[in-house]
Amino acid sequence: MNYKNFGHTILISTGLMLTACSTKESAPAGAIDISENPHVDEIVITKAQFEAAGMKLGLLEQQTFDKHIKANGYIDVPPERKASVSVKFGGFVKTLSILPGDKVKLGAVLFTLENPEYLQLQQDYLETRALLTYLQSDYERQKALASENIASQKNYLKAESDYLVAKARLEGLREKLRMISINMERLDKGNIEPVVNLYSPINGFISKVNITRGVFVAPADVAVEIVDTDHMHTELLVFEKDVADIRKGQKINFQVTGSLVKHTGEVYLVGRTIESDTRTVNIHGHIHEEESISDLLPGMYVEATIDVASVQRPVLPAEAVVSIDNVQYALVLLRETPDEYRFKRLEVTTGQFNNQWIEIVNASSIQPDTKFLVKGAFNLVME
Repeated sequence: MNYKNFGHTILISTGLMLTACSTKESAPAGAIDISENPHVDEIVITKAQFEAAGMKLGLLEQQTFDKHIKANGYIDVPPERKASVSVKFGGFVKTLSILPGDKVKLGAVLFTLENPEYLQLQQDYLETRALLTYLQSDYERQKALASENIASQKNYLKAESDYLVAKARLEGLREKLRMISINMERLDKGNIEPVVNLYSPINGFISKVNITRGVFVAPADVAVEIVDTDHMHTELLVFEKDVADIRKGQKINFQVTGSLVKHTGEVYLVGRTIESDTRTVNIHGHIHEEESISDLLPGMYVEATIDVASVQRPVLPAEAVVSIDNVQYALVLLRETPDEYRFKRLEVTTGQFNNQWIEIVNASSIQPDTKFLVKGAFNLVME
């Protein structure tokens, strides 16, 4: 630790003139024992001046600080509350009346499709169902004749095969029609639907509409995306070095990037894998009182801190530390005589600050019985 020469006049706010004597020394290795280093820059203050200025001496103390881990991320919803609507069989969009931001309910019609293949499927279904009635009757007749040795086994097996093939085809057509949401009760009554409806699979809001009227939608296309915002959460990224301190239930403080509105939540899940490119871990957080929050939307970026622990730190009162040219100093008592105090300017490394106390990071290099000027240091003008 290096100390700068400053053989200058020292002023206090009370207008008293303080005398300074200047020498130069190199910082000793290990703990600093100021009393054993007489050749240092000194600030001499009489006891009368000390009392008149209301100054005070004190030691390093221990104070509790909350340890925070910074994280960035975004607002998201669980996978089960998102839906991408696609079609099972391609078709042309006939009607479309939804827009991004629209609220939809489970089962609401999103758009309709038409395609001659839909008509052909329904026609094939009705024809196969009618044929199945005949084949079933013939199969039962051949079975009865075969059991009485009236008809040949070959005819019986042929009737059985035709019946089972038609039955399987009918079931296959039925499932295909159900997949495109054909009303089977109406179809069984002979009512063929010229268009098919596409329904919302969840409650939520339309987040994307990727189709227009008249466009052909293929099975691989995502036509509409829906998100349910009733249960949002934070997805945060923290660096791997900080993950060991994070536990379920720890408090999260966050705000949307660019906003001054603060929200709270808590850690719910801690990821178990590290992203190789960013060396970060995903933290899933629940949002407190989310039902009363209206300014959050999925996809918004957030800045957050996670309260991970409370730790004891060595501190000095905030007014005991003076900043000069971005370097932090405290005044250390060198010696006390019946008439005066002698102080030395000591460079310190500061850490967390809570408006009253300031952490002294390099406290381990300072002897615990070292006395500081804890009140009145700001009254000294150091040149």
